[in-house]
This record gives sequence, C-alpha cells and structure tokens, in this order.
Amino acid sequence: MSRSLLLVPVLVPVLALWATACGTSEAAAPPPVAPSKAQPASAGDAKAICVEVFTRNRTCTDQYIPALVDLRARYDQPAGIAAEVAAHRDEVIAQAKTEWATDSQPAAIDATCAQIAGSAAEADLAGAQACLSNQDCGAYTTCIMPYFEKRFSK
Repeated sequence: MSRSLLLVPVLVPVLALWATACGTSEAAAPPPVAPSKAQPASAGDAKAICVEVFTRNRTCTDQYIPALVDLRARYDQPAGIAAEVAAHRDEVIAQAKTEWATDSQPAAIDATCAQIAGSAAEADLAGAQACLSNQDCGAYTTCIMPYFEKRFSK
C-alpha cells in the first residue's frame, strides 16, 4: 500500500473542512449545536479552531482514524480506497495511524492551519467548535465527521 493512498484519506478531509467550507450547502450541514465558545470572527480565530480540531483528532486517533478511513471508503476517495478497505480495513487503518503520528505533530498542524484558516466558513467553524465541547472521543468523532462528509458527498 502506498503512502499517498493513505495520506490523502487522513489529511484531505481535515483540510476540506476549512478549505471548501465556503462552497457547502446549508442542506448538507449537520444539525446546529450551541458553540462552546463565541463564534469565530477572524482568520486568527479560524486558525485557533483548526489547531484545536487537529489536536483533538490526534487525541482521539483511535476513534477518528477508523471513522475517517470508513468515510473515505464510502465515497471511494481517493479512487481505489473502497476496495482496499473492503479487503484490508485493519491494515489500512494501521497504516493511516502510522502516517497520522507524523502528520498530526504540532508543527504540521500549525503549518496546515495557517495555510487554510482564511477560507473557512464561519458556520462550519462554529459547528466544529461545538464538537470540541464533547469530552468523549466517540461523541466528538461522531460530531465532527459530518463536516468532513460534506466534501465527499458533493
């Protein structure tokens, strides 16, 4: 299995949450949840929320990565991952976790969030921020995945 097949499934949805949020439809949005903090007002706030989401994803790796792999497989993005997951799900998840260990380091998170913070939709940021109030990793992952799914369901 190539690193690029797995790297894309792990990082792109997180990037997509921020980079493509402006083009998402209201109908596809998850139900509104009261934000845990004030809604973001600037790219600086967006970056801070992005960093917080990435950090929580890292904290919740055992729930987050399998959910992300399954989401990518459901939409076969990138092409071929559905078959790979169907045949070798545990191996795909293990490889994704290995890559995620590097890709979720603070410097990588900071660089990614600095790059994409200016393109986030405020409503999606508020929703992601609300997800962060879930202390349980399972609840957090369930809450955050619909934001990633928006990109794949287009």
